[in-house]
Amino acid sequence: MTVVTNPARGGSPTESLELDLAEAAAAAAAAAAGEGSGEPAAERMGEFLDDCSCTSDDPEEPEEVVTIDPSELYDDERRSDIVFVAGMGGDTWRYPGHRRVLAATSPVFAALLACKSDVIIVDYVDRRGFEQLLRYHYCEPTQLTSVATARLTLDAAHKFLCAPLAERCARRLDLVMDAGVALEVMRDLRYLCARLPGAASAPPLPALGDDAAARALAQCSRWCDSLAHNALLVLDEQADDALRDERLEDLPYEDLALIVRRDTLRPSSELVLAEALARWATAACKRAKRELTPANRRAALGELAYCPRYLLLSGEELTRALALELLEPVERALVAARARGLSAPVPVGAAQEALLRRWARPRPEQPAALPVHLSARSEPPDEPPPPSGLCARRAPPGPRQPSFTPDEKAKKRGCCASFCDGLLRCIICLFD
Repeated sequence: MTVVTNPARGGSPTESLELDLAEAAAAAAAAAAGEGSGEPAAERMGEFLDDCSCTSDDPEEPEEVVTIDPSELYDDERRSDIVFVAGMGGDTWRYPGHRRVLAATSPVFAALLACKSDVIIVDYVDRRGFEQLLRYHYCEPTQLTSVATARLTLDAAHKFLCAPLAERCARRLDLVMDAGVALEVMRDLRYLCARLPGAASAPPLPALGDDAAARALAQCSRWCDSLAHNALLVLDEQADDALRDERLEDLPYEDLALIVRRDTLRPSSELVLAEALARWATAACKRAKRELTPANRRAALGELAYCPRYLLLSGEELTRALALELLEPVERALVAARARGLSAPVPVGAAQEALLRRWARPRPEQPAALPVHLSARSEPPDEPPPPSGLCARRAPPGPRQPSFTPDEKAKKRGCCASFCDGLLRCIICLFD
C-alpha cells in the first residue's frame, strides 16, 4: 500500500491519500478516458480522488510514503481541478491549477479558491507576473530575466501577498539598477509602497482581520519601499541620463512629480530639467489630444514648471530655458530682471519672492541617504574608523541608511495609568 502526501498543503497524515498501486493505475486510466466525455474538471478530479482513497484489509502490509512534489503538478492538466484566466488589456492566458497546492500558499488564493467555479478570472495582474507567481508556488525556478518581467512579478507578488517572491524581485531589480531601470521601476510603484517619501497621502486602509495577511502585506510593502528608495537615489545621482531618457515621457504625472520635486536631484544643469519637463508636457498634450500651445503645456505641468532653479542659469542657458515658455510671461520677466540685477517690472509679493529665492538656492551635493542593502550594487561602503578627540565631536553627520522593516509597536501606557498602578502598589504594600 502507498500513502501519497502533498507537502505544499502541509496537512496531517489523516489527510493523505491512501492509494493502492493496482487501483491507482486503473483510476488514472479511467480519468484519462473521461477527459473527452465533457465532464467538468472538478467532477473528474473528485472522482479520481475518491477512487484513489482506499484502505488495505491487511494490517500487516507495509506502508510506503510517496511525497508529491508540487513541481510535478505545474502545468499538469490531467490532475488540475481549477483554471485561471489571467492577464490585462486583452492579453490573457489560461493556466491550470490545483486547489490543494494553491489554497495553502496565501490568504488571497484561499479566498479565490473558496468559490465553486471551475474558472477564475484574474484581470488585475499581468499574465507574465501571474505565471511567475505560479512557478514560485509550484517550486519551479522563477524566470526574472528581464526588467519588465521582474517588475510585473513584483506587482503580482504584492497583490497575492507573497513576500518571499517580492523580496526576490526587489533584489533582482536592485542588482541591475541604473537610470533607465529606475524609471521603469518607479512607474506606478507608489501604489505598492507604504512609506514612500514625497508620495501623496491617502486615507488609511481598514485593518486586516487576519494577522498573517497583515504581516505578509507589511513585508511586501517593506521590499517595495526599499526598492523605491534605492531607485530614487539612482535617479538623483544619474539625473542627466534619466532626464534625457525617452521613458520619462511615459511616466504618469504623479511619478514624474516624485522625481523632479526632489531637492537632491543633481542634474549637470537646470536646463536639462527644464527641457525634460517641456518634452513631457508636449507628450501629455498629444496623449490628451490637445493643441500644442504654451498654455496647454503649462496646464499639463502645473506646479512642476517651478521645479527647475532658473536663477542658477546664466547667459545663453537662461535664455533657452525661458524660451521654453514653461513660466507665465510675468514670471519670465521677473526671472530675467533678477538674473540681470535689474528692478522688478511688477511689484513682487511674498510668495513670488520666496519662489525667486528658491530658484537661486544651489542644490545639495551629497545624497539624501544611503541605499538600502538589497544586492551587491547597493552594498554600503566600509565606514572609516571614528576620529578621536575634538574631531569626533565636530564631524558633520553623514547620510544614514533608512530602515523600512515593519515594527509592531506595543501600546504605550499613559502617565495616568502608570501613576494609578504605582499608587495601588504602594497601598498594597502598606496594608500587607
